[in-house]
Amino acid sequence: MSSRKRNQAGRSFRSRRKFSEKKSPAKNVLLKASVDKNPKGFAFLIFENKARQDAFVPPHQAERLFQGDRVEVLLSSQGSPMRIRVLQRRMNELLGRYQPQEGRQKGLKKRSQGWVIYERKRTRAEIFLPHVPGDVKPGDWIRTKLQFHEKGEFFATGEVVENFGKDLPASADIRSVAAEYGLIEEHSEEAKNEAKQAKLDLSIKEMKNRRDLRNLPFITIDGETARDFDDAVYVERNKSGFILWVAIADVSHYVIQGSQLDQQARLRGTSVYFPERAFHMLPRDLSENLCSLKPREPRFVLVAKIELDRNAKKLNTEMMEAVIISQRRATYTQIQTEWQENQKNSNWEYQVHFELYRALRKMRSERGSIDFELPEAEVLVEPNGEVISIKNRTRLDSHRLIEEFMICANEAATEWMMKRAWPFIYRIHEEPSLQSLEKFQDLAATVGVQLSFRGPKAGPSPKEKSKKALVQGSVSPKTMSTLVASLEGHPAQSLLNMALLRSMKQAVYSSVHAMHFGLASPGYTHFTSPIRRYPDLVVHRLIRMVLQSQRKKKGLTQQERDRLEKELAEISDHCSYRERLASDAERESIKIKQVRLIAKHLGDEFEGKVVGMVGSGMFIQTLDPYVEGLVSIESMVDDFYEFDEERMLLRGRRTKHVFKMGDPVRVKAARADIDRRQIDFTLVK
Repeated sequence: MSSRKRNQAGRSFRSRRKFSEKKSPAKNVLLKASVDKNPKGFAFLIFENKARQDAFVPPHQAERLFQGDRVEVLLSSQGSPMRIRVLQRRMNELLGRYQPQEGRQKGLKKRSQGWVIYERKRTRAEIFLPHVPGDVKPGDWIRTKLQFHEKGEFFATGEVVENFGKDLPASADIRSVAAEYGLIEEHSEEAKNEAKQAKLDLSIKEMKNRRDLRNLPFITIDGETARDFDDAVYVERNKSGFILWVAIADVSHYVIQGSQLDQQARLRGTSVYFPERAFHMLPRDLSENLCSLKPREPRFVLVAKIELDRNAKKLNTEMMEAVIISQRRATYTQIQTEWQENQKNSNWEYQVHFELYRALRKMRSERGSIDFELPEAEVLVEPNGEVISIKNRTRLDSHRLIEEFMICANEAATEWMMKRAWPFIYRIHEEPSLQSLEKFQDLAATVGVQLSFRGPKAGPSPKEKSKKALVQGSVSPKTMSTLVASLEGHPAQSLLNMALLRSMKQAVYSSVHAMHFGLASPGYTHFTSPIRRYPDLVVHRLIRMVLQSQRKKKGLTQQERDRLEKELAEISDHCSYRERLASDAERESIKIKQVRLIAKHLGDEFEGKVVGMVGSGMFIQTLDPYVEGLVSIESMVDDFYEFDEERMLLRGRRTKHVFKMGDPVRVKAARADIDRRQIDFTLVK
């Protein structure tokens, strides 16, 4: 490692250690966290309680921990880990390169033994293989099943289950990511059998407590490739303004609590979407059939009937079990085209839908809801996983229309449940810390955007006094919304939006009520996607429990309430963890495809812009294809460049040439590393 890299690594380690040693409570506490393992052997604990700063774990404590493990930690009164217990191993399998015993004699007794080397950008592990099949050659990619040990020389050993040879095929990408994030594709035979046996029963007994809404012209609006449709909408006018009907597939009718279907869905927590295919939370017999609101077929649903005034203020919400028939399956592109052709046609059947959409969007903007316009990669692949193209996905008004209706339904369901004071699962989002916002403020200043974040009682700091304050006052959703709006049209808009999003805390599930900061919502939940999210399924069960208790005029006993609240807390923690894994896995799968695509274009030149700065170089986002890669300082041979961390720029010592965030550049594809999933560019003069 060069002296420059050693210094950078040291600075990174020291700054993070300092970050983790802030004032801690005066007593020992028990917390849950995930493990971020460093290739050097130490680790950091990322606490699920986001009010906690990361905790450092020295190598002797971290040696039996693995990247992504979910752990329970006993912290001392000084904030250091006293005891770490693994709750869940993230990885049960991994893909890596085989290394034979040559030069690795420790612990090896036979020539048929060896190691699998797992190496990614931020982590590395060497797993001992007690037995290696004879067809495995040095450097081969192998899929390895892991066995973890509490005692012994090796904390983990591996069993070779598949050999891919020297080159990892694109068809193995999903298995690679699934192994790293502990994701399961196939459902158990018991769960699949339960799904196959499910039937739609429109008998008098089943319809007794359901509203028959088959006469309402519901429509589903989804993407072109969607195969499961869990929401349908219909909007009508009334004297006060609007009635929004949001019908969601009644998955809870078919997935009985405690069944194999339920246990498997809870274990997964969520569906995971890869470029090639999805890992569904539920078997296809449900997700693509009985629980999919297919056109012209009766389906059981849970409906939120929401009355709103002309300004989209909610007047009343009614929740009901119902049966509907979706009259049309439309795509976002189709509805967008029709809307553009009929904007002035008052007789167009979906004109009222867009009127309500505009009112909802305006109302949300006025209350301070933050509307990030973030770029999203659209990956097109062959059936075998080979990449065809990667582009920046276009976001249409038809997308936003459904988004607004779903937000409205989620809020309405939450308000309805809160009025009845039942245990519930909320979707909460805490406000960002001033510390993280100050870092964002410094970043924004490097591209000429002057901001000022101040607490409600704090005066401006000397640094703030030297800046032109664009945003002042307390850190409220409205403040943040104003900030995001002010960035519109700026050359670095997408960069700053992404950086601002990263400065904010992650939204999580919680059995304890709190606001959703990003949406400026006093109460929020996930109600609209029970096919693909387990918390939504639980929310449906809770709503149906309330409806049943109202019919029977019988509430919860204190014992029942206590037991339910405890279970909801456990579900919330587990599903928040699984959601993070799924999100990381989806991003990783896109990164692999980006690397594969660039591997076909080594030596080609692309237009891009600077979207990130680190001590080792600058990150470049190319426009077409839509990928991100690193231009290292070592490759910038026209001068000796130095990184100015405070101003977030690179400056040439001799030429004084400066590269800053948002700068347009032209780059050449120099390297595409599948192992580290990293793209290297060089600058074109």
